[in-house]
Amino acid sequence: MRAGRLIAVLAVAVLGLGLFSAGALAGGKKKATNVIYFSGSPKFNNGGKVTVKGALNTVKTCRIARAVRLQLLDSTGVVTSTLDGKTTDSNGNFSLSGQLPNNVPAGTNSVRVKALKETAGKFVCKAGVSTPAPVPAT
Repeated sequence: MRAGRLIAVLAVAVLGLGLFSAGALAGGKKKATNVIYFSGSPKFNNGGKVTVKGALNTVKTCRIARAVRLQLLDSTGVVTSTLDGKTTDSNGNFSLSGQLPNNVPAGTNSVRVKALKETAGKFVCKAGVSTPAPVPAT
């Protein structure tokens, strides 16, 4: 009788642990991330340097120290290179700059900023990208 009761208690404990871990593995609430540029950004100079300033529009927990990358896209939207990578400040603001390769044809390529996916507390912060900005003719 004691062995049967012990097995029943262990079975209930295992089921309870399974329910808890299933909830933890499923993740927290998913939050969208929008990447926005500040006015006048991105800036391209004649030497091929691009500077981008902006912010993340998401819940506060997902803004702090979030990894962002400045990416160069070809005419089909495929990432050809990463020009810079940093983290956001405590308000979700970022400032990135990078040098465009010499062989980039004007009018066909573009740059964008991507915020990487991250888990912060009980939230799953989805990856987000800005609108692509075309590389102007030099």
